[in-house]
Amino acid sequence: MSKRYDKERRNFERFTIKESVTFFTINHHNKTPHFGNSQNLSASGIYLITDHALKLGDEIIIVLDQRDTHTDILAAEGKVVRCKFDKKNIDLFHVSIEFSEPHESWDKFIITNTFNAA
Repeated sequence: MSKRYDKERRNFERFTIKESVTFFTINHHNKTPHFGNSQNLSASGIYLITDHALKLGDEIIIVLDQRDTHTDILAAEGKVVRCKFDKKNIDLFHVSIEFSEPHESWDKFIITNTFNAA
């Protein structure tokens, strides 16, 4: 279920979307997939929780996993702009990723999920 942030200060609105994500680091030439759970999403970035430690500036490819097989897979490139330890579980990390550029497909996904949740 998505939640709209009414007092948004960013250029793009963000919405609570809790979905599984898969990501790969680009700058380390690492083909190993890593997994996490999105917390919120906007056209300019995504916030997720994962058990894989990322470094500031890491470039990644991120894929939002879809439960509905009729929906297009959403993928984007981005850069890690924040990574912090979870206060309750030291094996988890809170990661903010800024997309390389805003992706219209994210806006379409957000709008669709917002209206479907209402």
